[in-house]
Amino acid sequence: MENMKITVAGVGAIGGLLAAMLGRKYEDRITLIARGEHAKALREKGLTMESEFYGDSFMKPAAVAEKGEEIPVQDLVLICCKNYSLDQLSEQIRPCIGPDTIVMPVMNGVEPGDRVREKFPEAICIDALIYTITAKASDHSVKQSGPYTHMFIGSKLKDERHTEAAKKVHELFKSVGFDARYSDDIMSEIWQKFILNCGFNVITARYLTNTGGVRRNSEWAKDFHELMKEAEAVGRMEGVNIPEGTAEKKYEYCMENQKDDATSSLKRDVEAGRQAELDAFLGAVIRKAGKYGIEVPYSEKYHRELSGMIDAYMA
Repeated sequence: MENMKITVAGVGAIGGLLAAMLGRKYEDRITLIARGEHAKALREKGLTMESEFYGDSFMKPAAVAEKGEEIPVQDLVLICCKNYSLDQLSEQIRPCIGPDTIVMPVMNGVEPGDRVREKFPEAICIDALIYTITAKASDHSVKQSGPYTHMFIGSKLKDERHTEAAKKVHELFKSVGFDARYSDDIMSEIWQKFILNCGFNVITARYLTNTGGVRRNSEWAKDFHELMKEAEAVGRMEGVNIPEGTAEKKYEYCMENQKDDATSSLKRDVEAGRQAELDAFLGAVIRKAGKYGIEVPYSEKYHRELSGMIDAYMA
């Protein structure tokens, strides 16, 4: 990890959180990729994080670049963007990725790892997922809320090169006090979160509600459960090692333990009239279900209805 050149591409909520944590020890090695006013603010003011779990911190990156061609080839590139921005961001950072660069997307859904491997076949592309409640503020700072934030790191590809890279990045995050967890079966962890997202994110976005609202409406609660069961069934057909009863356990946890005011990024994006990651959730379920000949009526219904809402709110 000594002298490792690190780039965080996409400095929104997740990218800002990870950059701020790494910056506690390695700020002189970190480049942030951002554009326009965001880039200007990061250059002038640095990056501030308020965190209930980790405590507040401030970091001044070694550089803020708008394109990969402005910096040398990097040792580690974290891609932290919405799924719909991945194609554009990948071209933006391509010049700073070489054959020995470790590339790790920290994004929603089950497809980013494979998409990144297709875009950078010469690089070492590993996998990750994060559990956190973090938002980017209007002043470009980030705010983490709640009593947890942890990340799973691993590699879908099991050769020594990728496995060792995943372990190296895991140790990097551990070295700054971040709750990083190495997984030998990262796709199982990714799918377990995906199953939850396909239910909770979708149902809260469709009805612009929170956990309390779902609890009080038996029809919404039933649909929430069914959406997760469909995603779990598709994951099993993919050959993913999903623990028995995953959808059931996540449903029970949300309905019994989650705070009433808990909501989702998908709900916030739909409500604000922004682009939303519906395709990363239900679009992926429907595509994969079609490949295996599985019927997913709840996913199709909610995909259709939410697509109409997103179009209307963005108009």
